[in-house]
Amino acid sequence: MHSVTLLAQPRSKHPLVKRRALSSGRIETKNRGTFGLIWFTDFGEKFWEACQSVDDNAKIRLRSSGFDEMNWSLSFRFAGFKARLTSQKYKGFFGTPRNSYLELKLGCQNPNDLRMFVQALSTKFENPPWILNNWKKIELAAGMNQEDVINSWSKAMGREITSEETKSKGWGMPTFGLRSKGKEPETNEFEVFEDETGNEIKMRIHGALEVEGAEYAIMSYTDGDNASEFEIMKINRGRGGNISYSGVDNQDLYEDLSEAAAMHLESSSAA
Repeated sequence: MHSVTLLAQPRSKHPLVKRRALSSGRIETKNRGTFGLIWFTDFGEKFWEACQSVDDNAKIRLRSSGFDEMNWSLSFRFAGFKARLTSQKYKGFFGTPRNSYLELKLGCQNPNDLRMFVQALSTKFENPPWILNNWKKIELAAGMNQEDVINSWSKAMGREITSEETKSKGWGMPTFGLRSKGKEPETNEFEVFEDETGNEIKMRIHGALEVEGAEYAIMSYTDGDNASEFEIMKINRGRGGNISYSGVDNQDLYEDLSEAAAMHLESSSAA
């Protein structure tokens, strides 16, 4: 049996899948909720699609799940392959995909089949799945550093991963332009933004942090499936008092800001 172990970063918690159905080998999704669900994630969905693309009779089953929707393990059987996909929360306080990672153990008898499957799987993602958002904590949690993670994907695919492919493309939030110009970010202020495609996104500003002269807003979504999830956005001040926001590209900085934000929010709620 030829096998590989790959680590991946989920970008979205959706689809949400019912635990009880998974225990019987069925996938039943739900748009929102907490109890009785797991975060199947965008990676899990793409992997299941890849399984079904090579075997119409592919099987899935829940092996284990914890109290947290981010902690679970699934087994797969398809076209001579055996796989186990495990999700693990490894950092942070908030329920967000950034605070979990996925471990995929995949094996089959034919090394060429294994390589071709992983190659096909990797093409399903807009952003490289081997880019994780906190390498230091991943190494502590999973025992694999950045080089180990990238090399495991490279060997599994049978090709070299270029330096460009090891950089996160769009991992952070896209740049948003503030529709209401000239406003200062105030605690508990609501603002409506427009993303790059013109869709409206309503977010709540809970406060601001300052690091080495730069300001960062603590925000949460208020609409749709991402409601209650938090983001840290850099505050950009332009001419005439105009303000815009952009994502934080530095992974270590984002983690430090997230921890500071958690302390800020905890102290605010206790006050």
